[in-house]
Amino acid sequence: MKVHRIDHVGIVVNDLPAAKAFFLDLGLEVLGETEVKGEWVERVIGLNDVRDTVVMLGMPDGEANIGLTGIHPYYRLGSDGMERVCYGRRS
Repeated sequence: MKVHRIDHVGIVVNDLPAAKAFFLDLGLEVLGETEVKGEWVERVIGLNDVRDTVVMLGMPDGEANIGLTGIHPYYRLGSDGMERVCYGRRS
C-alpha cells in the first residue's frame, strides 16, 4: 500500500491561542474548532477531568491541514510536539 497524501498533522500545544495566531499569520485558515470532553477523552489522554480544544487549520489551496490540540485545565505536559500524522490512500 502506498501513501497517496498526508491528511493532517496533529500537534499538542501548551498555548493554543498563541499557536493558532502563529499559523494564521502564516496564511492558514481555520477549518473548524471544537471542544471534546468526557470519559473517552480522559481515556485517550490518560488524565482525569480534562477537556481538549481542537483547532483544524488548512492552507487556502486545501493541500495541507494541521490540527492543534490544547488540553484544559492547563497541563504543561512537556514541550509542544507532534502528536500524529494521518495519511490518506487510494482505495
